Amino acid sequence: MKSFDPNYIYRFSKKTIKLTFQQWEYQGFAFVEIGGNCTFADMLSDFQDGDTLLSLLKQKTSMLNFKLEDLSRDKEGKNWFRAVLFSDTGENCEIEDYLGSLPEMLVGIELMNIRTED
Repeated sequence: MKSFDPNYIYRFSKKTIKLTFQQWEYQGFAFVEIGGNCTFADMLSDFQDGDTLLSLLKQKTSMLNFKLEDLSRDKEGKNWFRAVLFSDTGENCEIEDYLGSLPEMLVGIELMNIRTED
């Protein structure tokens, strides 16, 4: 981000956040938009819960460079997901796990852009 206007923090604004998911050398990036009247620090709690994180990633405005699939609930009532992350050499790593472990794969959160809401 070239410039950060602190006046946008307490106004209704759209924030573009880059999320980095990683296991070993395999990574995936997601860009999500979050609107409203909140600070960047306030938004961090959205990334701690697997259900909330998945709903952010499934928004129409979200862009992912990796594969992510909601596998729904199993017989015990636990939600599952499948993700395919990629290495720099083009190899992939498929992860299938409980949705609660999705936040554990999140290794980076970066504010990329902030602008006033239209």
